[in-house]
Amino acid sequence: MLRIANPMYDAVFKHLLEDADAARLIVGTILGEEIDELEMLPQETSVRVEPLPGSPREADFTVNRVDFAATIRTASGERLRVLIEVQKSHFSDDVMRFRQYLGQSYADGRAYVTVRERGAERRRALPLLTIYFLGRRLPNTEATVLKVVRRYVDAVTGAELPAREDFVEALTHDCYVVQVPRLPKHRRNDLERLLAIFDQSLRTEDRHVLELDRAAIPDAYAPVLRRLQAAAADRAVANSMALEDEIVGEWTRMQRDIAARQETIAEKDETIAEKDEALRRLQAEIDVLRRQLVSR
Repeated sequence: MLRIANPMYDAVFKHLLEDADAARLIVGTILGEEIDELEMLPQETSVRVEPLPGSPREADFTVNRVDFAATIRTASGERLRVLIEVQKSHFSDDVMRFRQYLGQSYADGRAYVTVRERGAERRRALPLLTIYFLGRRLPNTEATVLKVVRRYVDAVTGAELPAREDFVEALTHDCYVVQVPRLPKHRRNDLERLLAIFDQSLRTEDRHVLELDRAAIPDAYAPVLRRLQAAAADRAVANSMALEDEIVGEWTRMQRDIAARQETIAEKDETIAEKDEALRRLQAEIDVLRRQLVSR
């Protein structure tokens, strides 16, 4: 058995993708493409978080959110900007955060290539492609890896069109969604064998560490395993995982507290509404009695 660091943690995933061979294997296997070139561009976003009243923390702290972008060239010569997100825990603002990051990526002036057309050079925006690793199940899709690809269709005739347009490619994108909890025990192909490195059912007593059957992982993915083994022995990576657990716990507590407060407010609003209705009924009864007194 082989013990590796859990790549669902940002610090481990960052450590993994910083190795060019490992990153090329992961991205290429998911896309089903041979990757000739890959330039990984991790970027960290710092967010200040204030602790809740009653929190064991006495001071606010900074969360470093790591996002991953890679510029790749496939064996067929296609160049792409690939965005990679790992979502270990589910928070209510995840989709909006993903959309914000996508918007920034579309606007990124560096995501282009220079091409020569008709004797002149011009900039062409790189097509985007996204890969999401989810630590939760999507409610309506059982696929281990969901591949969402665009089709060009003539809206009048219904015919599918084979040609691609730079204008469309620059403004829309394909995506892959890996549902980590749906990884089957029996790996059906090399993609699922590689994705076994994310399988949370393989966690040891230390949730930061997974234990794999080395014989079940193809030798071609040895660079990925070596990198995760190294991460498991890295004290700085271990400290980062522990901090991430603390931060996730704090955010979870914040969300629960907000939900509880909203429920309390809703209950108070309901009580006030019931009181208002009782007052309206009482006022109606008083009006009836008043009319009866006047008519006597």
